Amino acid sequence: MILQKLAARLYDWLACADSVADGDLIFAVAGRESRKMFALELFSQGRAPKLLLSVGRFEIRRFAKLPLPVSLDLLSIAAPIPAPTRHFFVSFEAAKSAVGFVRLRGRFGTLREIQAFAAWLKDRPNINSVLVVSSASHLRRVRMCCRAFLPRRLQFRMLAEPNENPLEWEQWWRCRDARVLIIGEPVKLLLYSIVLPFHRVLDRSSRARQRSKFP
Repeated sequence: MILQKLAARLYDWLACADSVADGDLIFAVAGRESRKMFALELFSQGRAPKLLLSVGRFEIRRFAKLPLPVSLDLLSIAAPIPAPTRHFFVSFEAAKSAVGFVRLRGRFGTLREIQAFAAWLKDRPNINSVLVVSSASHLRRVRMCCRAFLPRRLQFRMLAEPNENPLEWEQWWRCRDARVLIIGEPVKLLLYSIVLPFHRVLDRSSRARQRSKFP
């Protein structure tokens, strides 16, 4: 009973979601297909005029089956790129779409993904508010990365995709997803709290070098 309550409280703490509101952009973090489905639903509701989907290598084949606002053959676009490095940002606005290759290096995939998202935003200063979509149990770590790398001027809201599989708290140790959450996510949060400050310093140093090359 005590472990059950602790597990439920941990989930509630991790799932630090905001309420749905309008914004300039909807951004769906790579991973479960249900994240993209929720982002597409918000986009169809007119919650934002722009949509950005982060697509990892294992999601490319299923991408065409999504109810996209504009048809797109991402598999053909990805074909010339070596499979281990395939990651794309796919954007939609009005009746247009665009695909950008994203180079994610090293470990800490969520950290690298938000860094790439921050770089994408640099060329779009007109975007001032973002709805960030991910799984509920993933939100606290995504929020940590957003605070570290996204521009301070940017307002972001963390939204949990509503169809996350419910965890069997009464016997969570028998459910793989629950075990990963209860054991894995706190460990990841601890690691991120250690490495994020270093990556933030490196990120600032890199931007400073770039500015010095182009006075």
